[in-house]
Amino acid sequence: MSRLAALEEWMRNLDEALAADDVSGIVAAMQSQVTEHAGTAPAKVKQAAIRRISRHYSGNPERGYGMAIRLCQSGNWTAEEVGAALLAPCYEVHPSDVANMLETLADSSNWEVREWAASACGAVLADHFDAFYPALVTFAHHPSENIRRAAVLAAMYAGQSRNPTFANPLLDLLEILIADPSKYVRDNLGPFAIGSSLIQCYPDKVIQRMQEWVQREDEQVRWNVAMVFSAAAGASYAPDAPEVFRILRQDKRTSVQKAVAKATKAIQKKFPDWSLSE
Repeated sequence: MSRLAALEEWMRNLDEALAADDVSGIVAAMQSQVTEHAGTAPAKVKQAAIRRISRHYSGNPERGYGMAIRLCQSGNWTAEEVGAALLAPCYEVHPSDVANMLETLADSSNWEVREWAASACGAVLADHFDAFYPALVTFAHHPSENIRRAAVLAAMYAGQSRNPTFANPLLDLLEILIADPSKYVRDNLGPFAIGSSLIQCYPDKVIQRMQEWVQREDEQVRWNVAMVFSAAAGASYAPDAPEVFRILRQDKRTSVQKAVAKATKAIQKKFPDWSLSE
């Protein structure tokens, strides 16, 4: 069977299952596209499924919500990812149920499911900031590092809206986790959520907050601050925060110095003549 024929077949099978409201048939149609490498269907397949399922239930959002929940509860990774994306628009009608399900998916044993759940959390936060923000604060205090990490990524995704009213609350949320000892959390906080994204969205607010954070003696906090500058985007803002970098350079702890070295390398790629002198 040609690739085009296979593509047409799985979509036809999906549409037939949708017409019958058959969740197992929907799962089977998507599962037919799973790759051996990832263990889930490619992103383009999942996005196509999301579009077709959303369109099918557009006239009956309550049934659409029911299908999203069933997909999330299917035990199939691809279906859980699609279900998470479909749940985000349902938050306004079923806030607690959506929040609880996304929390469950954010703690999945599968990393891709965790990514899709975090993305859905970001979408909900961007659209329903005041209502959903308290749930993310709860996530940030959760014993599971997976769920705490989801709070970090949700803040990043919501921040990409560049809504100015989000800036301080998002940084307050990240401040809860700025000293988190989990490698999984910290690798996604300083160098990724802030350094690759939020510092571009809210540069003045982020730099101001970094100036406050760097005054703390906590090793993990200073590691996160230094690693903001290790990202290509974050490195661009190093000249705007000379006092932050001066304090970091004076910290002799190994982890901080390694972060400073990585940041220095990234900064000098941007600014070859940048001076390291105090």
